[in-house]
Amino acid sequence: MKYLFFVVAILISFSACEKYDDCVLPIVGVYEAHVVGVSGPFDLVISEYHGDRIKIDAPWLGNTWTVLNADIDGCYDDYKMDINIPVQILDEYRDIGGKGFYSNYTIQIDYTIYDGNDRYEYTIVGTKK
Repeated sequence: MKYLFFVVAILISFSACEKYDDCVLPIVGVYEAHVVGVSGPFDLVISEYHGDRIKIDAPWLGNTWTVLNADIDGCYDDYKMDINIPVQILDEYRDIGGKGFYSNYTIQIDYTIYDGNDRYEYTIVGTKK
């Protein structure tokens, strides 16, 4: 009985643990952002997903709000972190991917929307609130 209790306690502790990478925490938050030359301001929200991965919630194309997954590189550099957004499905007809950086409470994301054979390039710039 003691052995069973011990095993159950260990399994619960493993399943209850959420692995967040502390070095990503400075980038997590709400940003006042603009799509350069198109629209703004709006609230861009970044949350930690797992490890050095984050989720970014923003209006990537007009009023098309989507949550995208991204990966952080250079996490232990106090000055700058690189953001990589692998190509993902934006909606039924379009894909999106891009890269950017975070530095000193400011974020810039350069992204491309692939619509069939057409490509549209945009930049989001934001400052942490």
